[in-house]
Amino acid sequence: MTRSEIYLTIITVAVGGLWYVWDQGLKKLFLDFLREHLFELRFRLFKLGESGKLQFDDEAYRAIETLLCGLLRFAHRVTFMGFILSSIDQAKARKSEEYVDYNKQIELKISHAPESVREELRKILGETHKMVAVYMAVCSLLFMVAAVIYAVLRALNLIHDRSKREISAVVETEAYRAESNRRKPPPQPLPA
Repeated sequence: MTRSEIYLTIITVAVGGLWYVWDQGLKKLFLDFLREHLFELRFRLFKLGESGKLQFDDEAYRAIETLLCGLLRFAHRVTFMGFILSSIDQAKARKSEEYVDYNKQIELKISHAPESVREELRKILGETHKMVAVYMAVCSLLFMVAAVIYAVLRALNLIHDRSKREISAVVETEAYRAESNRRKPPPQPLPA
């Protein structure tokens, strides 16, 4: 075995080891951190309902709870590639008359909530947006590479900034849609 082959083998094993530690260790740690924070947000929402400031059957409560439950259930699917594919899917869906913007629906439901809790609901939603965007940023190597390219293009004034809300809205819409579909009662069989 030549010296260059030995170096190539060492580099390959090192890169494979780093990827393994990343994929099986750190990435799962970040996923646990995201889920823990989402549980905290859901508990804060529950405390609003328990205090009587917001009814458990209020549309705003149900919408945010559905979003948080969907994100908890599908947090392992929050990836940059999933974001890209969902963005393409939603861009196509927006052209349809049947398109529903779930984020605008949640904002509308919050605006109808009692005034005393609107700000707290918006804080919960804002922290959700932030956590999803941060998780996607730190857990996707593709996102990290894209972020460097994005920063260079933005520095050259070739593209405009997108907010955390716009980025996380794509992923949250998918989670909300999946969770709300899961909650629908199954169709009842016809009587014989």
